[in-house]
Amino acid sequence: MTLQGGLGPALLPANLHEKPAEGLVATIVYGRPGTPMPPWKQFLSEAEATWIVEKLMTEFPK
Repeated sequence: MTLQGGLGPALLPANLHEKPAEGLVATIVYGRPGTPMPPWKQFLSEAEATWIVEKLMTEFPK
């Protein structure tokens, strides 16, 4: 789990800074049809997805 990408783009602050946080949260919660990104709504609440996005956008983990 290096956040450097693999099946999807790297999840680094430099790659995420221009993306709206709400869209990133929606991607986590609902997934992206036609891509390897599954929906996580059965495992995470929207508040938890928001927390993840906030951390990813502020260089967590260091």
